[in-house]
Amino acid sequence: MTGVGVVYRRELKAYFNTPIAAIFIAFLVLFLSFWLFLYKPFFAFERAEMRSLFAVMPWALLVFAPAITMRLWSDEFRVGTAEVLSTFPLHTRDIVLGKYLAALSVLGASLLCTAGIPLAIGLLGEPDWGPIIGGYAGCLFIGAFFVAIGCFASSLSQNQVIAMLVGVFLGIIFTLVLSPMFAAILAAKSPALARLVEQAGVISHFDSIERGVLALSDVAYFVAGSVLFLALNTFNVEWKKY
Repeated sequence: MTGVGVVYRRELKAYFNTPIAAIFIAFLVLFLSFWLFLYKPFFAFERAEMRSLFAVMPWALLVFAPAITMRLWSDEFRVGTAEVLSTFPLHTRDIVLGKYLAALSVLGASLLCTAGIPLAIGLLGEPDWGPIIGGYAGCLFIGAFFVAIGCFASSLSQNQVIAMLVGVFLGIIFTLVLSPMFAAILAAKSPALARLVEQAGVISHFDSIERGVLALSDVAYFVAGSVLFLALNTFNVEWKKY
């Protein structure tokens, strides 16, 4: 088994041998169900769609991803097991990737557990499955990006709460600060800067995929962003060795 696989299995067991993963998954499913069926008057719209749910997904994942990643490196540095890991015949990039894939698996399992929502909508009406599938693809891409941010944030502090807050803060920058709304404010003074701000944020790319348009530029954005923060995670862990 490769180094990535060893670390992946170790972290996945840590998630599912304790109530951590179950609690996070249940919380996400309950929150999304409440948002769609109770907070937003789903039945009043008389339309079999999930647009209101996908509209809130970036904000839910903005908090959910740092919550499931906050312990990945913080605990290692706090109890000293990071030093033990550094003595193993494993590259730092393998450890980083293994931890990342484990957290991404928990996020994927969480999204899979919400599959009952579109199935229920399918029983109640005749939804357009294209936007629903596109919405879930967008959630997976943006979730992978936020998980990478959370992994990097976890490597910055021994305190899990601080790691989560840093992850949420970085997510807010990419979601709220670099948003179409903020870009619209800048458009009057500098249209070029407004376009740059909008393209640097996650919302415009997520919205495109959520509408069912899987453009290469949107996929490249999320992949490149995830790779960037995983690289920063690797660099930070390497730097702390010395």
